[in-house]
Amino acid sequence: MSLRWKTLMWVLALVVMIQSTDLPVMAEDDSKQTSSPGELLILGPLPLPPEGEETAFPRGEHQVIQEIDPGKNMPDIEQSISVVPGQNLKWKAQQCDNEGGLKTSDKGVYWVSTVFYLASGSKVEFHLSKGTNLFCNGEELTGEDIEGELVAETRLTAGWVVLYGRSVDGSGLSVQWSGKSILPKWTLNPLRALTRFDDFASQPRVGSLVLSDDGKILARKLSRRNPELSRLDIMDKNGHVLASDLSGGKATAVGFLPGSHDLLVRRGSTEGTNLQVWTAPMGPWRTVLPDEPGLGFVKISPSGRHLLFSSTAAFEEAEPEEGNRRFVHLRERVTDFTPVPHLHLLDLETGSRRLLTTPADKVLDDAVFAADGQSVFYGQTVNQVERPWFFSEIRQLNLVSGEDKILAKFTGGWEVRPHGFAASADGKSLVFLGPPEEVGSGHAEHNVYNKQLWRLDVSSGDFERITQGSPLAFDGGGNMPQFDNKGRLLVTATSGSVNRVAQLDPKKDWKLTLLDLPGESIAQVTASTNGQNFLYTASKTSEPGVLYRADANGKSREIEKFSAQWSEHWQWSEPESATFTADDGTEIDAWFYPPLMTGTNAEPSFGAPEDGQSPLIVYYYAGAVPTMRGFNGTHQFFAANGYGVLVVNPRGAYGYGDAYADHHAGDWGPQAASDIIAGTRKILHKHSWLNEDAIGIYGGSYGGFMTEYLVTATDMFASAVSMYGISDLSSYWGQGAWGWTYGDMALAGKTPWADPDYFIEHSPLFRADKINTPLLLLHGSDDRNVTPGESEQLFTAMSVLNRPVEMVLFPGEGHGISGSWENRVAHRTMILEWFDQYCREDDTAWTERWK
Repeated sequence: MSLRWKTLMWVLALVVMIQSTDLPVMAEDDSKQTSSPGELLILGPLPLPPEGEETAFPRGEHQVIQEIDPGKNMPDIEQSISVVPGQNLKWKAQQCDNEGGLKTSDKGVYWVSTVFYLASGSKVEFHLSKGTNLFCNGEELTGEDIEGELVAETRLTAGWVVLYGRSVDGSGLSVQWSGKSILPKWTLNPLRALTRFDDFASQPRVGSLVLSDDGKILARKLSRRNPELSRLDIMDKNGHVLASDLSGGKATAVGFLPGSHDLLVRRGSTEGTNLQVWTAPMGPWRTVLPDEPGLGFVKISPSGRHLLFSSTAAFEEAEPEEGNRRFVHLRERVTDFTPVPHLHLLDLETGSRRLLTTPADKVLDDAVFAADGQSVFYGQTVNQVERPWFFSEIRQLNLVSGEDKILAKFTGGWEVRPHGFAASADGKSLVFLGPPEEVGSGHAEHNVYNKQLWRLDVSSGDFERITQGSPLAFDGGGNMPQFDNKGRLLVTATSGSVNRVAQLDPKKDWKLTLLDLPGESIAQVTASTNGQNFLYTASKTSEPGVLYRADANGKSREIEKFSAQWSEHWQWSEPESATFTADDGTEIDAWFYPPLMTGTNAEPSFGAPEDGQSPLIVYYYAGAVPTMRGFNGTHQFFAANGYGVLVVNPRGAYGYGDAYADHHAGDWGPQAASDIIAGTRKILHKHSWLNEDAIGIYGGSYGGFMTEYLVTATDMFASAVSMYGISDLSSYWGQGAWGWTYGDMALAGKTPWADPDYFIEHSPLFRADKINTPLLLLHGSDDRNVTPGESEQLFTAMSVLNRPVEMVLFPGEGHGISGSWENRVAHRTMILEWFDQYCREDDTAWTERWK
């Protein structure tokens, strides 16, 4: 029998029932319309699987084995697979006929793939003739066989849909759609905008950065939520992997021992934490501290022989008694007042250890070896009766004689205590991070999070702020601040809305230089033990993170674009500057993400809409810290869903000088609100295509308070979302875990009994009758930072006043509503749905969520 070509028809059609209010009402059959792609990607024919035999044993059912792994991305044209030795099959783009049909030859297994864009969400029903599998955005759909068709139903949100179908000798694929939507737009362009927040689950992240003194060996941990990944890898200086998945997913790198390639690693165990040493690049492993309970920070001595670490090993804490809980001391309400951890010394060669301090009614903050390794400096915070209720002792412990003496007392309160210790090579100076000035009686009120560098003279006990007059703020992490072997200090510096690496030279009166390094804003940074090399990640507002290696002279090299493969299929909004000058001449930092506009072929692009106007979302934190210009998935998510996004850093944030930051101490609303409103008006004036009647605002924590305050001050916003925000300053001051410590700074020392009018005038709860903007309140039920009562009482007030308000409480969630990825996705998506309801007059998704 001669070979005959058999025509198989793949028909990919979308049947849409349009229920838009601006169209005439039609009978159900008449309302269905058809949309078909112009072309599809097709792979096949693949060999048919063998037919399963029916036997008495084994018992069970035959399962489909997929030839490919359909992901969330469409395959590339000409991408090939091989399931027959010596033969490659490639994905081909093929034109469809007028009904969406494809002509193929021969029997076999066929796969098709395409992308379509949906303007709004709805329930969708897929029909695949002789189908075995259907995949939508990487997830397999559950279906059933109905008269030879695989039928699967799902609900799709607005945005891009990546579709895969598998059929054995199939003849057609169709999709039935019902909902309030326009027809879809089809494309074979794999580039999309990220319209579903859950897609960030597959974004790789990097942490646990360390590198050797010579800069030749480095370690970084790569993690991802879905598919789950947690892997510590060892790499050479060029980013080539030398050892993968070192010590399992629970391992984190501490640092390389000085002058060597011996890596110190910590790994969780059933009884505590193991400290292990591994020699790169091949091993072996050596456990130096097994099952240590309550292991905290770990510092390596200059010689590399000893470790200084905090632990709870020398104290067995009493189990809390059942029944009523007694509170005697105010500090018991501060959840991170932990007096149990204390200092230990470990000899890496022999494994012998020594107890250096004992637990007491004080908190260990930081410690570091002196440059000669003969003593250690450490800081501890002690409570006091008068404001600010805590002070810190900076002490020196001589490891030879055992003498433990106080060098200085520094009164910084609780929120920012002396930390980030770095000892100079000559032994004369100890540098640390602290607030811009001591706190309490006789001192001005400051934003204490505006961290500055201080130098303590070890011999005299005198200290001075060495960054006096600098507009920058500074921070530690990754063993920085750190002196290099030329005596220069390396430290992370915040300049406006970007993080940089700064170098200070004590030989030149602490002259400060910002290193010129690639990357818009640094996220993580770590230095080698000699301070000559460092490793850092940096990102841009429109580009996820990149890993770099650099030296103390600023010479840098790109090591790894760890998000490149994930990001290559996404198109990101490119922000523009929206910085403006306030009426009093102060420059206010802001930037604007243009919204997505979709062309006829669903090609993602951002900018002014082709017709009509775009809604606007305004974001701010408005508290003590700035929003950074690095990559922000939430802002990109909103832009991809068609909203312009304005980000404002109003007065009160650090990184813009002391005067700018100190507005936070005592403002609680008015000045920051004025800056946010002014920034919104400026962007509306700049872009007339932004709809001034469709503006949504949102913020979290202090930003949640600011949202609530803003809607009491103006009716210019169409919709608002407060995440875990503060509605009553007095209840937050008394109930929040840090309400009286952080609140004391932000309130500039005011109290409810001494300044009742201030608390009333600045609390949204007492201004609830001024709120007309629809407000959504999101809160975790277990939030101890800002208790859920803050949202509950404002919900009650607005409900009594018959104002538009809803509240969603997340059981078991704390501050941030991010204890689970599912809850983070849910609350971020709720924000979009709430804005759609009032800024687009489309309540489809919000209503569907609560059915």
